[in-house]
Amino acid sequence: MSKPKPPGALRRRVLTALFLLALVVGALFYLPSAWLAGFLGVFILVAAWEWAGLCGLSRPGERIPYVVVLAGAGTLALWASGHNTVYAIAIATVAVLWWLWALVDLVRHPQEPSGMFGSVAGKLLGGALVLLPAWLSAIYLHDTDPISPAAVLFVLVLVWVADSSAYFVGRTWGRTKLAPRVSPGKTLEGIAGAAVGVMVLAAVCGTMIWRLQGGALLAWVLMALLVLGFSVVGDLVESKLKRLAKAKDSGSGLPGHGGVLDRIDALTSAVPAFAVGWTTFVDTQA
Repeated sequence: MSKPKPPGALRRRVLTALFLLALVVGALFYLPSAWLAGFLGVFILVAAWEWAGLCGLSRPGERIPYVVVLAGAGTLALWASGHNTVYAIAIATVAVLWWLWALVDLVRHPQEPSGMFGSVAGKLLGGALVLLPAWLSAIYLHDTDPISPAAVLFVLVLVWVADSSAYFVGRTWGRTKLAPRVSPGKTLEGIAGAAVGVMVLAAVCGTMIWRLQGGALLAWVLMALLVLGFSVVGDLVESKLKRLAKAKDSGSGLPGHGGVLDRIDALTSAVPAFAVGWTTFVDTQA
C-alpha cells in the first residue's frame, strides 16, 4: 500500500520481510501459546517504544515507564483472558470499535490533531488500544484454533499479500489517491489489487485448509475483505501519527521497512478484527 521504492530499497524490504516471515512461522509452529506470547510481546514492546517516540517522548527516561506500564497491563490482560475466552473476545471487540472510531476521525480530520490525537496522553492511550488487543488476539487465535498456527498465519499472510498486491498494482496502474492528505502513496487501484489478492488467498485457504464450500466459503471470503479494510485503517492511522510527529518512519530497526511499528501497523487492526470474525464464523458453522 506504499508508493514505489528504488530497486535497492525494494530488495532490502523483501529480504527483511522473508526473514521475519521465517522467524514468525517458526515461532507459530514450534512454540506453545505461552512462549509465543513472550516472542510476540518483544515486537509489541519495541512498537510501544516507537509509538511513544511518535507521541513526543524523545528521551529513554520518558519512554521506559510507558513500555513498562503496557507490559504490565498486557500481562494482566493475558492472564485474565487465558482463563476466560469471552474476555479475550471482549478486548478484541473494543479494539474493533476503536478502529471504527479512528476511521471516522480520519475522514473528518485527516491532518488535524483531533480526538485521541489531540494530546500526548490521548495518543499514548491510543497506543495501548492499538498494540495490546492485537497481541492478545494473536495469542487467543493460536490457542483456540484446532489447527493451532493456521488462523494466525492466515491473517499474517493476508496482510502481507494485501501489501504486496497493493504495491505492485498501485505502482503499475495507480492513479486515484486513496487518502492524499494522510498517505499520498496509497491509491484506490492498489487497494483493488489488494482486494483481488485477498479474495484469491481466502478462497484457496478456505477450501484447502478449512474445507469450506458454498455459502460458508463465501462468508469466509467476505470476512477476509472486511479484515483487509481494517488493515488499511491501521496503516492510515499510523501514517497520520507519523505526519503529526513529522517523522518518515517510526524507527530504523528493520532495513527497508523503518521500525517495527511500520511493519505491523496494518496487523494491529487486522488481527483483532479477524479474531472477532473468526469467533463469529466458527460459532455459526458449529
